[in-house]
Amino acid sequence: MKKYLKGLFSLTALLILSAPLQAHFPWLIVDEDGKAALFFGEGLADRAYHMPDSIAACKVYAETKDGKMALTLVPKDTQEFVGLVSKTKADPNSRLSAQATYGVYHGNRLIYYASHIPRELATAWSSSDSREGLCAEAVATQHGVDIYVRWNGQPLTDAEVKLFSSDGSEQGEASTGSDGKASFSSSLIKPGLNGIICGNTVSGDSGKLGDAPYDSTMHYCTMTFKGPERFAVSRQASERSYAELPYEITSFGAVRVGDTAYVYGGHTGDAHSYSTEEQSNELLALDLSDPGAKWTAVATGERLQGLAMVPHKTSIVLIGGFTARNKRGEEHDLDSRAQVRAFDTQTKSWVELPSLPAGRSSHDAAIIGDTVYVVGGWDMQGAGETQWHDSAWKLDQSAAEPQWQELPKPPFERRALAAVAHQGLLYVIGGMDHAGGPTRKVDIYDPSSETWMSGPELPGQSPMAGFGAAGWSVGGRLIVSTYEGEVVRLAEDGDSWESIGKSEDSRFFHRLIPIDASQVLAVGGANMESGKFLKPEVLSVN
Repeated sequence: MKKYLKGLFSLTALLILSAPLQAHFPWLIVDEDGKAALFFGEGLADRAYHMPDSIAACKVYAETKDGKMALTLVPKDTQEFVGLVSKTKADPNSRLSAQATYGVYHGNRLIYYASHIPRELATAWSSSDSREGLCAEAVATQHGVDIYVRWNGQPLTDAEVKLFSSDGSEQGEASTGSDGKASFSSSLIKPGLNGIICGNTVSGDSGKLGDAPYDSTMHYCTMTFKGPERFAVSRQASERSYAELPYEITSFGAVRVGDTAYVYGGHTGDAHSYSTEEQSNELLALDLSDPGAKWTAVATGERLQGLAMVPHKTSIVLIGGFTARNKRGEEHDLDSRAQVRAFDTQTKSWVELPSLPAGRSSHDAAIIGDTVYVVGGWDMQGAGETQWHDSAWKLDQSAAEPQWQELPKPPFERRALAAVAHQGLLYVIGGMDHAGGPTRKVDIYDPSSETWMSGPELPGQSPMAGFGAAGWSVGGRLIVSTYEGEVVRLAEDGDSWESIGKSEDSRFFHRLIPIDASQVLAVGGANMESGKFLKPEVLSVN
C-alpha cells in the first residue's frame, strides 16, 4: 500500500506521513451477518486497526432507486474486527456509501469516500449520476469489470486505479481514459470480495479546518464489490478429479483417442534451459473412463518439445518438434525436426509418414476429416540461422500416396500459437509474431475456398494473453484457454469471443483435451510466477 500511495499521488507529503495514516483507508462491506460494516485498514483483510474518531463520526447511507437513507451503526471491538456495524441487515439491493474528513496533515486536508455494492454488478454505466466529490462505479462486462471514476459528476481522466482481492493483495492497476473508465480483465477479478482505491488531489483548495490551515485537498475513494459469479468456470458437471502428471512438462503434444488421453514429449527443465536430459521421449496415456486411473508410459520415441499432435481414427500423429542435441549446461544445439510419425493405439506400434518439407517446431496442427494442417513455427538448425516459417501445409491421409501440399501463403509469421479445427475451418490463434512480439490475433483458413481471412482478436489485458494459448473444439464450440487465466468461447456468429470464466491456474504452453461435450481437461503448462503444473484442471465450456 505504501508503494501504491507513492506511485499514485507522487506527493512528498505522503512519503512522510505517519504509518497509520500512510496506509489506512476506510472500507465499507457487508459482513457475514448481512450487516453494513465500516473499518479503517490497510486493505480488505486488515479489519482490526483502531478507527480514528473523525472516521467513526461519519454517516453511512443505503442508496436505492427510491432514495437515500442513513443507517444506524454501533461500535464493534473484537480481536477480528474494530469498527462500526449496522444494527440491522443491509438491503441487498442498496449501495452503501460514506464520506469523512480525516483532518489536516502536513498542510493537506484529507477527505475519504467509501462505498460498497452488495448487489450483482450492473452491466451498463449510467452517466446521469451527478453526486459531488470523488466516486467510483463498477460495471460487469463480457471480459471483466470496468471502473468508472467521477469527480463532481464528471469523468476523471488519468486517475490511477488499484484493484485488490479480499486477502489484501494487489491484483492490478489501470488508468482512466477520457471517459473516466479503467478496465480490469476477469482474470484479475477474484471470487468473492474485491476492492479498488483511487485518488484525486485538488491543489490550491486552501482554507482552515478548525484552527488547522491547509493548502490543498487530497481525496481518496475506496469501493468494494463482489466478483461476478459468471467469471468462475463451473465444475458442477464433473466432481471427479484426474491424476497428476508424473512430471512437469510444457510445449508438448496432447490428444484424445477413444476414452484415453495421450501426451507426448515436452520440456521438463527450467525455463529457457534446453538439453537432452530436459526433454521427454515418452507417450503417456490416461484412461478418462477410469476414476482411479494414473498416467502410464505406453511407448517411447525421440526426445521432442515444441511439437504438434493430432488424432486420426485409432492413431496419434506426431509432427515435427525440436531436439536438444546438447547436454545440460552446454551451449544450446537445437534441431527442428521434419519427421512425422503415427502411433497406432491398438497395435502399439509406430508408422513413418511423409516428412515435412523442412524442420519445424513451435508450430501447431489440426485435423479436418482425414487431412492434417500444419501452420506456424520456425526451423532451428543448431548454430545456423533460425528461419521463421511463412508457409503452411496439409497432408491428406486418405490419399493412395499421401504427400504434403502447400497451402496459400498465410498472412503472418508466428510461432507458439494454437491451431484448432472448428466447423470445417482452421483457426490459428495468438502466438509470437516474428515482427511484433506476442499477439492476440486470430487468422482463419477456409479449405473449401482455399483462402485466409482475419478472425476476432482474443480478448485480454495484454498481448501475452495469446502467447502459448491452448484451444479445442468441443460440443460444437471453440474454446481457448489463455495465459491470463481467461477461458473464452467463440460466439456462435464467429465475430467475437465470449468470456465463460477463468481457470484456477493461469497457464501457457499447456494443452486442452476434451472430456465430453461440456468439459475439457487443461494439462501441463506453466506460469511465470508459480512455475509448472502437475495437476490437470477440469474446465466447463458452458
